[in-house]
Amino acid sequence: METTKITSKGQITIPRKIRTALAVDVGDRLAFEVDDEGRLSVRPVRQPAKKPLRGFLAEYAGGARKGEAQVRAALRRRAAQKHRRP
Repeated sequence: METTKITSKGQITIPRKIRTALAVDVGDRLAFEVDDEGRLSVRPVRQPAKKPLRGFLAEYAGGARKGEAQVRAALRRRAAQKHRRP
């Protein structure tokens, strides 16, 4: 069993062994639940991986930096191509 102390601000340090077991790191979010018998459960909040957006319109926008109107046009072309019916 791992133990920790609550600070005057209500904060705790999660022991390394627990962080490792939960596979959490700096910036990750945790969910806390207390059941009817007063038992606390902690689980990591897993968010879907975000695909990087950098460059995803390059082939539709011609590769160079574009203004807002050109980016919107590239988005329309990308959407049209993605949702084109056979």
